[in-house]
Amino acid sequence: MPASILSAFLLFAFIAAFTPGPNTILALSMGTRHGFRGCFRLLAGICCGFFCVMFLCGILTFSLSTLSASFIRIMRYVGCLYIVWLAWKLFSTREEQENASSTDTGFMAAFLLQFLNIKVVIYGMTAYSAFLFPWYDAAATLPAGALVLTLIGSAGTVAWAYAGSVLRHLFLRHARLANTLMAVLLLGCALSLLCEGQ
Repeated sequence: MPASILSAFLLFAFIAAFTPGPNTILALSMGTRHGFRGCFRLLAGICCGFFCVMFLCGILTFSLSTLSASFIRIMRYVGCLYIVWLAWKLFSTREEQENASSTDTGFMAAFLLQFLNIKVVIYGMTAYSAFLFPWYDAAATLPAGALVLTLIGSAGTVAWAYAGSVLRHLFLRHARLANTLMAVLLLGCALSLLCEGQ
């Protein structure tokens, strides 16, 4: 891969990984409520699900020249509904629940979110079709690409969870406002996904 293509790929991957989305906002919220250590199960679920989705994206990109527009539309709506549900869950959280030690979004919920997160699917399909498969043999690129994309994507989520834990006291002092803002950001993610589909 030429250096110019590699730098474009890395720029694309890091921007996609560190910009707000369902994973990063959820990680920020959990880091705020439970501290960095308290959201390890959530982060593990996101990372494992992310890897599986990246692998599936590689298979789809390799085997299909054009992904069905109806499939993208269905995934977009299902993903938007799930994101709206997450926003409602954040917004309706009571202060006493915020200080509870139990983690309400564990491994399995975070794992499943990846399959409904259209941002992750588009990230994977774009990375494979535009940057990886044109330059490398598909058989070797599939697992390596999934691993690299997962590492970069997970770095963004972990950074947001850490930011939540560092700013925890500030967020907890203003819990209602913080939850409302994060819920609005999630709704913004859902709205942008719907607008992209128009």
